[in-house]
Amino acid sequence: MDDSRVESLVNECKQIQEDSTYSAEVHYIIAGKLAKKAFWYKLIPACITVFSAYKLLTGSQSWVAWITLLSGLVTIMNVFMEPEKRARGHQFAAKSFTVLKHEARSLHESFKDFISDDEFYHTVKRLREKYNMLAQLTPPTDDKDAWEEARKRIKAGVHKADFRSEDK
Repeated sequence: MDDSRVESLVNECKQIQEDSTYSAEVHYIIAGKLAKKAFWYKLIPACITVFSAYKLLTGSQSWVAWITLLSGLVTIMNVFMEPEKRARGHQFAAKSFTVLKHEARSLHESFKDFISDDEFYHTVKRLREKYNMLAQLTPPTDDKDAWEEARKRIKAGVHKADFRSEDK
């Protein structure tokens, strides 16, 4: 295979690596947000329920029962909204894109010189298909704030290995 074809495959690996980096980072950010929500959606109603039950037991007014009822309704909503399950879905997606990012990087940086051009072509094609499949099967990343935060973190170099840093 001529050099221009190999270079185009290397560029495709770099594109997959970058696409995966952004996708993974956004999924990690969304997973973190959902995990925090899940924690508070469970803790706050539980605390309110305990407090209001105590107040009812000590002879408080009947309006406290309404607070207990409201807390129970919030707990039921939490069960049906499943923020923990959604957080796990984004966490799985983030890890899958991270693995793909490393596969693409190691292929073009380390392994391409040890395989035939034909094998390199097929491996790059498989990586692109894997990225496309992950993009279709993982939860949507429609949180614009998460995308902006991911972009800032990546541009700041948080994913750059220490040995590659100019600041050593």
